[in-house]
Amino acid sequence: MKKLTHGLGVVAIGIISAAAFSGCSSTPSPTPVATAGTGTTGGSVGTGGTGAVAMGGSSGASTAGMTGVGGGIQLTGVPAYTELSGPDAPAGAAAPSGWTTGTCSSCHGMNGEGQPQIGPEIRHVPHDYAVWVVRHGRPAPSLMVAFPQTSADPAVSAISDADLEAVITWLDGLPKPTTGQGLYKDFCGNCHGPVNPTGGAVPISIQGKPSSDIDTKVRMGFGTDESMRNLYMPPETMTSLTDPELLLIKQFVMATP
Repeated sequence: MKKLTHGLGVVAIGIISAAAFSGCSSTPSPTPVATAGTGTTGGSVGTGGTGAVAMGGSSGASTAGMTGVGGGIQLTGVPAYTELSGPDAPAGAAAPSGWTTGTCSSCHGMNGEGQPQIGPEIRHVPHDYAVWVVRHGRPAPSLMVAFPQTSADPAVSAISDADLEAVITWLDGLPKPTTGQGLYKDFCGNCHGPVNPTGGAVPISIQGKPSSDIDTKVRMGFGTDESMRNLYMPPETMTSLTDPELLLIKQFVMATP
């Protein structure tokens, strides 16, 4: 259930340019086959879907490009980006220098909260997944390019291992939302839907899923290939996402007993 869609900077990450919970990975999704909708109501789910109408877009953006796959809807591009604001994105310690010199803030905001129409929020992304996204980038239409450790080409931005570690540590240490909806957006939205848990960058709905299934996926993760966005989910430790916080998320997505 996590993020990174785009990534740390251009930026690094979806750590998450949108990626999982903070993190799912980066293979292009199936070709959309559904009708467009508004940012409020969505469009009709495609022939592979299980529902009739999908809810939710991102900040009123069009949900064009949705398809029913894996029990959820598919959102591509800007409509899939999760943004945090207000009490869901409290400021914390000052950002390390790598956050700006690595151009992360230009796409993901001053505090990793996301930039409207540009890049998703990337706060609290699992460490290893964040590193993978930064070093490998994401395929088009994402603007998230790969950031090498060093570069002799002035046109290619680089971020050192030390700066990357400092950025990830800072993002992970930022204050978290305190509501189920806020925590869902922070930890799950970039994959499972920026507004509703019915599908997003990854067409997998978690609305009404069994509580035990959510616990297993969150704590154990799923898959081993970070490049397969629809088939990979990084695990969340009880330090990064506590059991009480996970409970709030499950209540928001209306998990079943």
